[in-house]
Amino acid sequence: MFMDMFNALENKTQPKETFYDGYVVNSILDAAYKSAKTKQWEPVQLDIWRGRVGVTKDAHLTEYDAEHYLVKEEMTHYGARKLILKNKKTGKIGERVV
Repeated sequence: MFMDMFNALENKTQPKETFYDGYVVNSILDAAYKSAKTKQWEPVQLDIWRGRVGVTKDAHLTEYDAEHYLVKEEMTHYGARKLILKNKKTGKIGERVV
């Protein structure tokens, strides 16, 4: 990690990890520490999301259909396509193999 940072400074290029990456990691750690204290799931608080302020919770998700957002699409080890979907009303995460 340090070599990458020093090389980036020397070569005037971007390092693999940026200040923003550190901000995200620290926000996750803050939520983890709070969760350990409260013994409950705690949300990760990010006031800045990829350089944007005031982003709503689901603004980064892609619309899949009238009832779901597409969270992620992946290929299983046996070649099937799996969709991770979030229900717009309930917020529940589910999957669908297509």
